[in-house]
Amino acid sequence: MTDDTAGPKPWDIEQFKGVRRHAERKRDWEDDEDLVLDQSYRTGKVVPKYDTDGPSLLWLALKTAILTVLTVGFYRFWMVARLRRHYWNAIRIQGDPFEYTGTGLEKLLGFLVAVIVLAVYLGLVNIGLVFLGLSYVQDDSFVILASVFASMPLIFFAVYRAQRYIMARTRWRGIRFGMDNGAWGYSVRAMWLWFLTLVTGGLLYPYLQFKLAKFITDRTYFGDQKFEQRGSWAGLFAYWIWLYIVIGMMGLAIWGLAADQGNPATTVIGWVIFFVGYITFFVLLLRYEVVVFRYLWSNRHLGEASFENNVTPGSIISAYVVGTLLVSVITTIVAFALIMAVGAIVTMLGGAEMVESLRTGRGVGQAEMAALMQQPVMLIATIVLIYLIFFAVPFALSQVFITKPILKRKAEAMHIRDAQSLMQSRQREHDHAAEAGGFADALGVDVGAGI
Repeated sequence: MTDDTAGPKPWDIEQFKGVRRHAERKRDWEDDEDLVLDQSYRTGKVVPKYDTDGPSLLWLALKTAILTVLTVGFYRFWMVARLRRHYWNAIRIQGDPFEYTGTGLEKLLGFLVAVIVLAVYLGLVNIGLVFLGLSYVQDDSFVILASVFASMPLIFFAVYRAQRYIMARTRWRGIRFGMDNGAWGYSVRAMWLWFLTLVTGGLLYPYLQFKLAKFITDRTYFGDQKFEQRGSWAGLFAYWIWLYIVIGMMGLAIWGLAADQGNPATTVIGWVIFFVGYITFFVLLLRYEVVVFRYLWSNRHLGEASFENNVTPGSIISAYVVGTLLVSVITTIVAFALIMAVGAIVTMLGGAEMVESLRTGRGVGQAEMAALMQQPVMLIATIVLIYLIFFAVPFALSQVFITKPILKRKAEAMHIRDAQSLMQSRQREHDHAAEAGGFADALGVDVGAGI
């Protein structure tokens, strides 16, 4: 027999202590026919479930967004951590949710450290660039461009480090995910691949996406089992080339308009082609992003297990379009209601004379407005109104009507084959990841969910 006492213990589901009691999990297995049917470790295919409700997500997003502004942005780190924890717990495989163990305090401390490091680095770089620019080039634009270019390696470095932190704080059934060191290697490759993409007019963008995704995937682990990205960038290029075909049609339309000016038929046809091409371009761009997600996941392996994702571009595009419309309409309604509420406050504080001025269109004089704004209640109400209309309400609604349905459709389109091999995963050592994605926060880099 193999002695496992010297190293990390192998998978033992009876030792798993997640976010739910064993009795609750057992009841789910007895009552949920889908979960019972999903017990196909022996036959091989497992389908994740996405389980969360909109009201709790709406309240969480709205509450954390309001706390963020009241703390002048400091609560943003806790907002991100709490939302990630909510989304992670909503994705369940065989009834067990993912767990996100990152904290807001970790992210805040990582951000402060990153700010200090970036300030020192960029300060030294800018001093050197200013000297070179004034001594040899005599052109401030050179200094600005060189400073931006000097920041690019740090941006790619930050992307990798943020992904590594997310993986280090993600668990399923108690087994940790993780990533190897490789931030600087990722940064060098990203710089080179972006250079190739730019000099080829964007044609090699699928090559860039595939190579960077492979670099990250091949350094990601679940326990001691390693992910592997298979496939080829040519599988993405077949969809990317359609964007260039549409751009070519739009270019021909513009050329036709310029070559045959004054011809009504040419003008109508040219503008119709250009307008249809413009809409088609953005639809194909959204379709391409969905295809990239589906292709990459359908060519990933984890040990002996493999993945297949059959999400359709139409389902994601429709969710995005419908969600955007709902967010816009509801935000408009809420904004109107809040403006009416502020109007009532103005009535109480400013009196009938000011209301009559507003109604008749004469406006409010500077003296009247200054007197009104000196009222603490009015000042606070105005600030809260502006914030709610332009940030908190749209942010919370977008989580419910855009992020949630898109994540649900992507998760439930996933199939895991030979999932029984995951039972052999051994626990990996804890990755402190002390920087906690602080460089990404400091540089304003959005790494998304990191899933």
